Amino acid sequence: MDDVVKRIGCLQLDPVAPVARSPLLVLNARMRGGATDKAIENAAYKDRVLFDYWAHEASLCHVGDLALHRWQMRRWLSLPRRRPYAEFLERNAGFAEDLIAELRERGPLRAQDIEETEVSHWEHGHWTEDVNWRQTIARLLDTLWLSGRIGVHSRDGLTRRWHVLEECLPPGALDGLPELSDLDATRIAVRRALGMLGIAKAGHVRKHFTRNRYPHLDEVLAADPSIEALEVEGTRGTWFAVGESLATELEPGRRTVALSPFDNLIADRARTAELFGFDHRLEIYVPQKKRLWGYYVLPILHGERFVARADLKLDGDVLRVLALHQEPGRKAPAAVARALAQLARWRRATLAR
Repeated sequence: MDDVVKRIGCLQLDPVAPVARSPLLVLNARMRGGATDKAIENAAYKDRVLFDYWAHEASLCHVGDLALHRWQMRRWLSLPRRRPYAEFLERNAGFAEDLIAELRERGPLRAQDIEETEVSHWEHGHWTEDVNWRQTIARLLDTLWLSGRIGVHSRDGLTRRWHVLEECLPPGALDGLPELSDLDATRIAVRRALGMLGIAKAGHVRKHFTRNRYPHLDEVLAADPSIEALEVEGTRGTWFAVGESLATELEPGRRTVALSPFDNLIADRARTAELFGFDHRLEIYVPQKKRLWGYYVLPILHGERFVARADLKLDGDVLRVLALHQEPGRKAPAAVARALAQLARWRRATLAR
């Protein structure tokens, strides 16, 4: 699992799990036998080779990319869009320092363990204009987290336990960590993103891995001698790849797997449509009558083509196929059936169609 996450950069976190948590689905598609919740928990909160931070979304990131994420932490509050957070933290500087001191003294705390006191509230609620202590402390914790003061030490189900950042990483991980410039960080992130994607346009790189954190993207793509510009038949525009990867002979894909709707491969919907001809949509928040595909739809990759999508739900020990849509001109019913059967076995469930 360590090697897989290091290669793909992160495991996106999402609370919606009709079939399984998204990190489990991502690993199941890449590892024979998949992984367990316990294995992911140990990797993140015991062995600490993974840690919670923001990649293209809130994710479990690999500690090997710590310098790159640390660069983002240092600059996060100075970004123009984060000015409201910087002002909010400035207004509550005393409380924030007291909270960090409390974490050092008492150890990891849940948000509900933090005693209510007089603070300058966040100006707007998460979902409404009403602001209360719970929403304000959630904003403060997120601000301290994204700016690198605290981290997620462990979890109680979906509830995060917070601690100072150094206690959420391997011992000494922050010692001697290089402080990257914006240009150096962009160079590293671009090579990482291209290594994950194989080939990509500039816009695809910008949306992948460390999404929107490529301040010198065009400069790096033009000047880095290890990056080559390409044309892809049937598409427009310039694509890029790390030159050494082009010399690698890859065997054609042969497996058939069901992917998480949040899988890194399809996180950029526009790239998925352009490169694979597959229009992937997430319809969780679409009213049921207006959905084209379903609530929690898993794309099914057969070799190197998306051939179907399945709306699935684990109901006790039964994996129910609520809908199965074959892609026009790409039908592989036997392979799709095997992929769904594998998913059911992995979840220790009976497949019901």
